[in-house]
Amino acid sequence: MHHACRLLLSLLLIIPLAWRSGTAQPVPDTAAHPALCVFPPARIFPRMYADGLTHQFGVSKDFCSAVIHGSIGGHIPVLEVNLDWTTLQLGAGATVLTSIVKKPRLLQVLTVDFLVEFPVDIRLSDRTTLRTGYGHFSAHFADDGIEIFGRSSINYAKDYLILLGSWRIPAVEGALYAGGHWDYHSLPEEQSHWTAQCGMEAGNLRLVPEAFLYAAVDLQWKSEVAWATLQSYQCGVKLFPRGERAVRIAYTYRTGFDDRGQFYQQQTDVHLIGVYLDF
Repeated sequence: MHHACRLLLSLLLIIPLAWRSGTAQPVPDTAAHPALCVFPPARIFPRMYADGLTHQFGVSKDFCSAVIHGSIGGHIPVLEVNLDWTTLQLGAGATVLTSIVKKPRLLQVLTVDFLVEFPVDIRLSDRTTLRTGYGHFSAHFADDGIEIFGRSSINYAKDYLILLGSWRIPAVEGALYAGGHWDYHSLPEEQSHWTAQCGMEAGNLRLVPEAFLYAAVDLQWKSEVAWATLQSYQCGVKLFPRGERAVRIAYTYRTGFDDRGQFYQQQTDVHLIGVYLDF
């Protein structure tokens, strides 16, 4: 736990130092943009590709089992307010996450989890952005899952406040983020309220005109499992990028405690190959 806290603290210190060094560069001229923009064309907080609970539309297959992981959803910026000293962006995200077992002529749904977030992003400079807001996560066994595992589901639900900071790194065409969230309502571990998180996305190395190589990492420490980790490492290719839109094909190695709430005390070690649509 102490090692995890020291690492997280070091990462959190990077962001304000980076912001201070970046303030010598001018903040983007908000006068060139409308004071109020509905459905702005681009988000100001970077994506977190390796996070298993990120909002996205995609499907991935575990190499070592018959389990398929799917996510149907996404995040969109809804309202942007441009002020003289900053930009505020309000967004909405919703995703249904599921795990499925593939058998001959049959797909059995094991889990269905629901994630809803309303983030508020605050741009401090052309490189540094803070994120706060509200989120809700609940996890459930599907009927097939109850039948297969022969056990009752637990009441797993979180209502939380988001606390994240990010710093864009132009030298590697990527971004660093760190922070976490505070669960003000937490079940079944009612006395465990914190999740610490940090990660990075970098690369965007052009292979051919319509394909870019990238890599991402996401690390989480959860108080509900005595500050044990969930580690996720991803590399892949972005195809046919159009602004923030792209098709991604990626390999992900994920190890640590399972991010499916019904298995939150269970260790996982998976190798995933997936296809995702970014929009």
